[in-house]
Amino acid sequence: MRTELIDALLELLARESEGFDVHRFAQDLAERATVLVPARDAGVLVSFPAEPAEIAAGTGTARDLVRLQLELGEGPAPECLHSGSSGNGPWPRFSAACTEAGYSSVHTLPIDADGEIFGALCLFDVGGNTHPVGPRLAHAAALRLAHQRDLHQLGVRLRHLQTALDSRVVIEQAKGMLAERHKIGVDTAFEGLRRYARDHNQRVADLARAIVRVATRCGRTISDG
Repeated sequence: MRTELIDALLELLARESEGFDVHRFAQDLAERATVLVPARDAGVLVSFPAEPAEIAAGTGTARDLVRLQLELGEGPAPECLHSGSSGNGPWPRFSAACTEAGYSSVHTLPIDADGEIFGALCLFDVGGNTHPVGPRLAHAAALRLAHQRDLHQLGVRLRHLQTALDSRVVIEQAKGMLAERHKIGVDTAFEGLRRYARDHNQRVADLARAIVRVATRCGRTISDG
């Protein structure tokens, strides 16, 4: 069991960053938990910056029970996601659904690392004395999600910087074209560009792109002629 646990933890931590699929990751976590904890079924709730809504995964009917908790706004998984603790309920509708599905118990763990909560791991009908395995799996999953979150945020910042750089370049091009065409200074050209954009409720960068596009097209037409 110790070797299997180590292998599972390493697998969770060593996922490829390129093309990372958080849905597949959550499902793998649930499947591993049922074997290693062990539990009859496992459900996973994950909140991830790149996704518009919380992700539910699980084995058996556990995934449906995680989704039900989100729909009802009650249960240990959403409680865990928002506070870091599953609390003690009561959750009458969720409890009734568990009973109807044939589960007698649910043990919920936060998927957290360094005070950050990424979701919850719900273990249904846990057997044996291997509870320590669950927290280790949840913690490893949180570390991997934190790493992927950081990569995602870095990518967003880099895209914003690239957009800002592209905008600056095209504005400089438009300033130069206007200055040359109207025989004015580049500062005067920029003031005129900014004033026209403001008066017509346009972004300066969008107006600059239009100017460059038209000037480039006209230049090609004259050259072709």
